[in-house]
Amino acid sequence: MEGEGKRRSFIKHLLSMTAFGAGSVLALKSNMGAKIGSLELTKADAAVGSGKKANSLEERIAALEAVHDVQELMSRYFHYHTVGLNKRCYDELFAHKAPDVAAEVADWGRWEGPEHVKRLFYKFLGGDVKAEDRIGIMMLHQLDTPCIQVAGDGKTAKGVWYSPGNESSADAKTGKVSASWCWSYIATDFIKEDGEWRIWHYHCYALFKTPFDKPWTELTDKTATPPPTWKEGEAPNKPTTYFNEYRTTSARELVPAPPMPYETFDPSKAY
Repeated sequence: MEGEGKRRSFIKHLLSMTAFGAGSVLALKSNMGAKIGSLELTKADAAVGSGKKANSLEERIAALEAVHDVQELMSRYFHYHTVGLNKRCYDELFAHKAPDVAAEVADWGRWEGPEHVKRLFYKFLGGDVKAEDRIGIMMLHQLDTPCIQVAGDGKTAKGVWYSPGNESSADAKTGKVSASWCWSYIATDFIKEDGEWRIWHYHCYALFKTPFDKPWTELTDKTATPPPTWKEGEAPNKPTTYFNEYRTTSARELVPAPPMPYETFDPSKAY
């Protein structure tokens, strides 16, 4: 009987502890839910980017969808770029109605205006390159460390990414394929066009490009890769606005600067 009493006492104690634990878990879940809800609201408010809180659930959802959409847009650009689908890059992803649509690459220059940007992708980059013309060629560039802001008015957005990359290309004279590391920063302004997000100002800021077996610390102005030689109708129509490729003799700058919350687009801060 004494053993039975101890068993019942133990079970009673265990049940009370279980009830207490269950209550604690429920309380914790409730508290975590409140915190998660608050966190989601904070993320949505930050995504709106205007420095003010989104006023409605619809606005918060639209801001989060915009962040997803522009990230998807940029990812698609680099998937196309890797396999030489340059026409699709321009046709599907860039704004066509904005008169100042632009693409700037390293120290190559800036193509500004719909016809000039189209020429970059259709002529210099060769349009949609056939597979037999891409044998041994690889232009693999990734996107990480995203910093994205959507305007408070919902009409534009801005984003900055690091872009580590590796490339293999063939020498035009010898045909020999060589491998390189090619790292950069990518900064982009986006605009809504016919209800869809499009690339408005695309800017690739060079960090370094070096043969895979050479450290970037050996880069000098003499050993760095020079800009391409342009054929007729390929050259950019505007000069380079910024170039600060890595050198052991220079310091890194916060360029491109990660976008800060903003209400409406400021042309003076275009990438």
